[in-house]
Amino acid sequence: MLKSVVINNVPSTKIDTSILVNILFGVRGVTFVSAETTTIPDMNMGGRSRDNYMYDNVVKDSTVHCMIGFDYENRLNKEFQKEWVEDTIDAAIMAGISKSIIENSIESLKEYSKTSIKKIESKERKWGTHMINPTTGKTSRIMIHYIKKDKETGIEIPETYKRYMQVEVLGAKTPVYRYKDTGKVLNDADMACVKSYLKPRRDEPIIIRDYCVENIKKVRINKRQYIIES
Repeated sequence: MLKSVVINNVPSTKIDTSILVNILFGVRGVTFVSAETTTIPDMNMGGRSRDNYMYDNVVKDSTVHCMIGFDYENRLNKEFQKEWVEDTIDAAIMAGISKSIIENSIESLKEYSKTSIKKIESKERKWGTHMINPTTGKTSRIMIHYIKKDKETGIEIPETYKRYMQVEVLGAKTPVYRYKDTGKVLNDADMACVKSYLKPRRDEPIIIRDYCVENIKKVRINKRQYIIES
């Protein structure tokens, strides 16, 4: 039986990762969620002497606001259409076209972008595979799984099997970095070290992330919060 509590007036249920996976399989359509995760930050090790002394000694707590259940190719095309409309409006302004004419043309531009702009086709994932929903038999837009293979034999390594929640990140709070061994927040000097070795993020029109379900600590879906217990 699931353990239910109320935290900050929000109904909260304590669950394990297997129940979380079932809940995510049960999501229908596009849904907005908030998730709290604890991950290992993506850092460079440093030079040959591994001069990044904080490497593998720190964890990152994040709170992200996301969208799940989306069609990635559709999202790409909608973003591309939006950018085309914005660029066209900017060009019209630069050409000296009056504001009233531009405003009256916006809806027409939007419709034109939907039907006449070349569609973007999404590429296959570089890693991981969309899971099959065991209830519907359809490919899930939310759940991804991945298993490493031995480089020499190509045989799958069972203990590396992991499941992930695919999200589009809409916003995020400032992350908190803590020491892996004590759980305390980093001091200023160590935080400066971490920042100097963090790998830069690419500019992306749509920010897609995959969060391992074992790294999700809390997730809020459809007005209910789930606390994931180890």
